[in-house]
Amino acid sequence: MPPEWWIPRVIGFIVITLVLASLNRRREAIIHKFRRVFFAECAYFAVVYLMMHAGRTIIEALLAGILAAVIVNRIMPGRSRHIPSSVRRRKIAEYELRTGKKFNSRKHELDHEVAFSRGGSHTSENLRVLERKKNRSKGAKSPWWDLLGR
Repeated sequence: MPPEWWIPRVIGFIVITLVLASLNRRREAIIHKFRRVFFAECAYFAVVYLMMHAGRTIIEALLAGILAAVIVNRIMPGRSRHIPSSVRRRKIAEYELRTGKKFNSRKHELDHEVAFSRGGSHTSENLRVLERKKNRSKGAKSPWWDLLGR
């Protein structure tokens, strides 16, 4: 075996680490999506099972199961965009302590490092205080280095 056998393994390890770090930053959205799919699938299988035992045809049972899954998926609430006040106060206090400046709600906003629309959470590790103008200009674009975690 050549002495460079470890190079592809190290590169593979780095790539896997970067992907897992990216998924970790989006864990709230992934968990929410998984929960929605799980409950929809449970409703689907439960209705199909009950319809089959009630003597219905396979087509009727499958269609009823699909309808049940769609209904459950529509009923489940979406992710809340509300930032908890305890997290908001903590980030503002950290900003004031770090910069020595007073937080002004007319000039500053809380910003998601990984945008909420891209799966970012409302945890304190994903929030930061930015000037309103800078926050509004960047939109929901995540930087390319977002894969690196933090």
